[in-house]
Amino acid sequence: MKVLAAALAALLLVAICSPAEAHVDVPMACCFSYLYHCIPHSFIASTYKTSSKCPQPGVIFVTRNGRKICTDPQEPWVQEQLKCFQMLEY
Repeated sequence: MKVLAAALAALLLVAICSPAEAHVDVPMACCFSYLYHCIPHSFIASTYKTSSKCPQPGVIFVTRNGRKICTDPQEPWVQEQLKCFQMLEY
């Protein structure tokens, strides 16, 4: 009986201490609300689009001081800003 209890205790200890990896593919950044007013181009350091796995599409502008701002990719001013950054990449 003591051997069985010791074996169960050892098995429980191994189960608790063993690393378990969750293979959940969670996007890094999603937008849940948008900023709707225009951000001056000089304030923006970089830009990227959110993952297609997010609940709604978004474009994130990273300001020069590191602030991340979610915007609506359908807004005309957002599309203009994206065009400016695409031209800078070439």
